[in-house]
Amino acid sequence: MKIKFLLNLVLFFILPINIVYATEPLEKWYFYKVSKNTVLGGEPTFERERLIYRYWQAKLTITDKEIVIDKACTIPEGAMNETVTPLSYWKSPEQVDKYQKIFSEEKIPLENQIQIIKNNLNDKDSPCFKEDYTEDFTDLIKTGNFMVFMTEPGYLVIFSKNLEKDRLSSATYRGLDQQLNLLGHSMLSDKKNVNKINKECDYPGDGTYKYDSYNKCPLTELGIYFSSVINELEKEKKYSYENDKNKFYFTKNQIKEFEYEIYLNSEKNSKLIDRLPIYKENILESAAFIQYYYIDKELKNVWLLNMVESDISQRVEKWRHYKIDTTGHFKLLESISCEHRNRRGIVKCHNG
Repeated sequence: MKIKFLLNLVLFFILPINIVYATEPLEKWYFYKVSKNTVLGGEPTFERERLIYRYWQAKLTITDKEIVIDKACTIPEGAMNETVTPLSYWKSPEQVDKYQKIFSEEKIPLENQIQIIKNNLNDKDSPCFKEDYTEDFTDLIKTGNFMVFMTEPGYLVIFSKNLEKDRLSSATYRGLDQQLNLLGHSMLSDKKNVNKINKECDYPGDGTYKYDSYNKCPLTELGIYFSSVINELEKEKKYSYENDKNKFYFTKNQIKEFEYEIYLNSEKNSKLIDRLPIYKENILESAAFIQYYYIDKELKNVWLLNMVESDISQRVEKWRHYKIDTTGHFKLLESISCEHRNRRGIVKCHNG
């Protein structure tokens, strides 16, 4: 549980990363993806997700002089830059075969001649060391139209020169590549997703799961997406929207250190008419309770979904649909409540 909470914090606080080689001529490369598997073997882990969260907005610009990372970390001109064969770099046919397999899985060519840029960032007084970039990547490999960071955990962090073309053929990073909408996520307007979530999210929330389960679960997308939404709301103290009748704005109520609510307030003629808690977050030692929301662009409907995530499983607690009437009041139209999973892993839900 703490692992996933820390991931939300990473996404919440981290700034977009730019990696720059400082002099002309410039070549621009953009984050494409992180390899699904690691050359070290084993199931994909949260380490892959951490790398995605950290680098998904990263840009790589290259010349023949230096690499500047996030305007704070420089790999100097003296960094080793050489063209070698895969065998001379990895030293054994067995290692070459391992990496060839990972590259092939990601549809990245591993050419007979590859350009290697060594990561010489082991100086503890270096800004790079202080920013913890050394923990992420070892060497940078140029092969074809791709730049590939080799990482300590064995994942490949891949940058593409043809971003739009390549990303269209890549698996979507759920919740990251969607246009941000402070009115929430439209998935919640379809109550059929309640059963889908309960069916596909039956795995522990502590990181001990198979990656395919994590990737299929709609709560994965909601968690990543709303981390960005809440981050944006935090940057601005007050967002407001209006329809032909009323004005609406968000406010936050901090209850405890790891518990807070965000309200949608309706106002008319500078007078508060009604308010509805639309987002909730309560992180405990053994479970997390989250409420997500969606408000239609006409400002006439609100959908809410409450979920609970524990070290045993995840499930929907409640789904609700509110109507915003012409006076600005929130009226409950429909609700679904769900019970705990039974011994067979089934969650039973009912109206009301």
